[in-house]
Amino acid sequence: MGKKTALLIILIFSAVGAAIAGKKLFTALNEYKAGEGIYEEISEIAYATTQTVSTPTAISDITENTITPETEESTLSEKRKRSPVDFDRLAEISPDIRGWIQLEGTRVDYPVMQSKDNDYYLSRAVNGEWNKVGTPFMDFRNNGDFSDRMTVIYGHYMGDGSMFTDIHNYKSQKFYDEHPYIDLFTPDVSYRLIPVAGVFQNVEYWDFTFDYESDEAFLRQIDNWKAVSTFKSDTEYDADDRFIVLTLCTYDVKNSRYLLIGKITTPEEFVY
Repeated sequence: MGKKTALLIILIFSAVGAAIAGKKLFTALNEYKAGEGIYEEISEIAYATTQTVSTPTAISDITENTITPETEESTLSEKRKRSPVDFDRLAEISPDIRGWIQLEGTRVDYPVMQSKDNDYYLSRAVNGEWNKVGTPFMDFRNNGDFSDRMTVIYGHYMGDGSMFTDIHNYKSQKFYDEHPYIDLFTPDVSYRLIPVAGVFQNVEYWDFTFDYESDEAFLRQIDNWKAVSTFKSDTEYDADDRFIVLTLCTYDVKNSRYLLIGKITTPEEFVY
């Protein structure tokens, strides 16, 4: 084989490789863009609070039980105080929505899903369409109402900064100091998650435990996380507390995920 022929073959393989890589990049960018569009639309639906209020047009229609604009607005105000998210409308999009997570000042502002396994929403948008961006989702072994001692929510670390990427910033004490809580809205009540620890966890030797043999074992797990946390938190906790673990891939430590462990409180209980 002559040098020219060998060079030609190398150039052909290089061109094919570049074309394949370019196609993959194009596909990924398109999926990022499609995912962004879907979640912009979902956010508009979730936070829509404007409702048309009908008022009586005749005196004969007015009774002591009539809902006036004032009472309607009062009712809506109380509902928004409980949760700014319109879960009734979201339920029409998917019955798998369990809550909505929001980290103020970041791009973390998404629904939390749950399916029959931990694979479906790895690459599905909230409406069920296939998309590599996926959707944050609760572990299928959890109760769907955040009543477990330990509820696990998974999300992707994305190159464009979407999904749970900003959660990874809790590896910095400064970020923790500037973001002392995360909002979690549900159809029934609003919660505030107080970060207790952030850790890099090797995925080969560990899985989440949902049933602890004792209160001591449960607290030992939290203590162990806190001992190696990437930030220092003075948040106190006991065996009656419930926690949420937000987990995402990390590229800082090989074969690891980053876990953010947050204590569940209500906004009224949160003091900062």
